Amino acid sequence: MKNTTLIVGANSNIGSFISQKLIEKNHNLLLLIHKNDSRIRDLEAEYPSRIYIEKINLESEKSVENGIEEIINKSGFAINNLIHFSSLRSSDSKKLSETNSEFWEKIIKVNLLGTYYILKKTIPYLRESQGKIILFSSNVTRIGLPNGSAYSASKAAISNLVRTLAQEEPNILINAISPGPVKIDNSQFPEEYVKFRQKYYSEKLNSIPLKRLASFEDVFGLVNFLISEENKYITGEEFFLTGGSL
Repeated sequence: MKNTTLIVGANSNIGSFISQKLIEKNHNLLLLIHKNDSRIRDLEAEYPSRIYIEKINLESEKSVENGIEEIINKSGFAINNLIHFSSLRSSDSKKLSETNSEFWEKIIKVNLLGTYYILKKTIPYLRESQGKIILFSSNVTRIGLPNGSAYSASKAAISNLVRTLAQEEPNILINAISPGPVKIDNSQFPEEYVKFRQKYYSEKLNSIPLKRLASFEDVFGLVNFLISEENKYITGEEFFLTGGSL
């Protein structure tokens, strides 16, 4: 029997790579995106009976509910796994004292409330299938993020959601993956954020014992184990993927 994995943020750098790897491992895929499907369009064309794509807006609970219902009804699949990548980054690169409440509200609404909307809608399905959930957090939950306080706070909240849900939902194994810097394609980001990212990653590289950024393969290795049959007991954990750095 094939696994069916629901991926939120499937068109992201990591999300599209994980989608490719899971389809090769015989998963059916339900892929939720915001607007752009450029990285997964060819994948859908190659596997039209095993991949379904739906657009949602994480700022709207109704959009999330309708999108998940639509993609399940359209595919006829039962969900076995949920992997949630999607998040809004702190793109303004400002100290907390220089940010405004509207900016904070948007980050929290997308990253935290959006995650809540996804979980609230999918937990009944995953409870029934005794499924598995992976939420993507960040290593900023333990080191902070100067000039990115809203993003850092939202990720810390997500990591704590994992610990809470592991106790509330004993029939679902739920964990968080918190990567440090991952080598990705920066070309789609605004220039200001690219500069911020390059500076931040250059600084962090010096503190990574392995002296390299995480690769997509590194991320997939952990994802693959956590949703595999081999994982029957690990839940409520936050896994830091940082090449040995603290």
